[in-house]
Amino acid sequence: MSSLPSHRLDPRMMRVWCISDIIGIAVVAVLAVAAWFIVRHLGGDVFWVYLVAGIVELICVGDLLISPRVEMATWRYDVTPTDVDLYHGVFTKKRVLVPLVRVQHVQTKQGPILRAHGLATVTISTAGESFEIPGLAETDANELRDRVAELARLAKEDV
Repeated sequence: MSSLPSHRLDPRMMRVWCISDIIGIAVVAVLAVAAWFIVRHLGGDVFWVYLVAGIVELICVGDLLISPRVEMATWRYDVTPTDVDLYHGVFTKKRVLVPLVRVQHVQTKQGPILRAHGLATVTISTAGESFEIPGLAETDANELRDRVAELARLAKEDV
């Protein structure tokens, strides 16, 4: 297999992933409190609520401590005149080559957390699937979107 792609995500993406994980932990905590009230109201044993909620929260905290760092270390991408090369994954590493001749459209998007950090995600869509490059600086994401769209147009003209 050829060498790994050389471009990496913006370092601010690690903070975005951490914030998203913290929001997930808070949602699980709220759901646990709601479950506790329901079980207590119905006269059930709240021990199981504590046990399940505790296990889920531990898993979420473990994910918060590990996943963003591993994702940051592994996420790479490149754009060549013929394809987009993506490499990422926490437990399972995934390498995808997206032929530019198959690209139907390219877009950038931002949620509120990405926008607050000046980041955007580039989505590359083919007829069968969509591929994302998360966590690029807004200007880099816009330039990449335009470059992929232009290369895809040129690739289709060559066919």
